[in-house]
Amino acid sequence: MEKFRVRPGHKSKDLLIEFWGDHRSEDYPNTQKILEVGLSAKPKKHPSLDTASIGLATDEFISLWEYQNGEYELDDDIWAYFIIATDNNVQVISDIERILLKSGEFIKEEADFTQYT
Repeated sequence: MEKFRVRPGHKSKDLLIEFWGDHRSEDYPNTQKILEVGLSAKPKKHPSLDTASIGLATDEFISLWEYQNGEYELDDDIWAYFIIATDNNVQVISDIERILLKSGEFIKEEADFTQYT
């Protein structure tokens, strides 16, 4: 099983989800699909980013998703994989955490919140 942490962003009160492991390997769980099915999430056009240009220039892929309780971004670059929710942060992160654990593909690793203040 793969690991993730729920933690605050650096010098932020907002929570995010940080994934561990080689998220670009062929056998890594399809997080996008797990959340799409589990939350009935739909992709949404990002209001301020041209994601194709960013992906080509930086090898970072950001996708925006919407579901009943809010929106979240999947932020995938070569070094890291995060889920960020700016609005309704606690609810959205909690919903995503629940779906990840329910999938049986992930386990939660506790984070030391003092490292991010």
